[in-house]
Amino acid sequence: MAGFAREVARRVYAAELRDSDLTFRENEDQYAPLYLITPTGARCNRVLLVGTLTERDNLGEEVEYWRGRVVDPTGSIFVYAGQYQLDAAQVLAATEPPAFVAVVGKPSVYETEDGKRLISVRAEAVQRVDAETRDRWVLETAARTLDRIEAFREFLGSAGPGGFSSGDQLMKRPQPSAEAVDIGKAHHHYGTDLEKYRRMVARALASQKAEATAAVRETKAAPGRRAPPTPAPSWDEEGDGGGRGEVVDFRMPKDLEEELTIDLEEDLVDAERIEEEEVFFGGPGKAPARKRKER
Repeated sequence: MAGFAREVARRVYAAELRDSDLTFRENEDQYAPLYLITPTGARCNRVLLVGTLTERDNLGEEVEYWRGRVVDPTGSIFVYAGQYQLDAAQVLAATEPPAFVAVVGKPSVYETEDGKRLISVRAEAVQRVDAETRDRWVLETAARTLDRIEAFREFLGSAGPGGFSSGDQLMKRPQPSAEAVDIGKAHHHYGTDLEKYRRMVARALASQKAEATAAVRETKAAPGRRAPPTPAPSWDEEGDGGGRGEVVDFRMPKDLEEELTIDLEEDLVDAERIEEEEVFFGGPGKAPARKRKER
């Protein structure tokens, strides 16, 4: 198809992705991209996740259908791959947990029989990566999340005390930017608690800081014992293929740096609290009981 380009794969932490359930299409065309708006205003048709594959199961019977749990410093998310994502399914099948993986895929929102809306990722590509790649993703995702939070604050401030109270007020503004429209949708739908997501970033950075400290101590205790590097992802992390993608020059905000010093232990406890599988799809080893709400 001439002129076809994939949507950018957005870096979003698992905790924020798990809180997301606002989806829309820009027009009625059945082939129009389906977007997910996150609480901080990220518009996602595709996402890039990097974390630890902690478990994976084949849920299929006649045809293989793989489910994996990927954990980042903020929480966990399920990724799925079947006969229509054959390459991703083969990598999941061949990867023995625990292992660092990078996943590019489309977020999918499902509604259960009791009305719960649950999110997972339909993997387009899965690749094993090394700890350095995971660490770089944590920092870049922190930078992008903090940028969105700051843009959200500016958006609310531009409306005066209290910000916009409805989507209708937002659309009355002359020619709002695409970013402002997405933030307005997030504000109206979620009533976003920005401090909650700022603390999420703090937990992610605290977790990485603690891991780095432990790694240094281990290296000093047993010098020369370093695992061979794993190649970084071969796809463009925020594009449609080719190259390593943009590297963000991230400088930690001073207030977060101070909090990491004060609240490191508390943050690590929160970051390590991974929700039980029953919250998602009814328990380990079971195929997801759900009805498809969006495609």
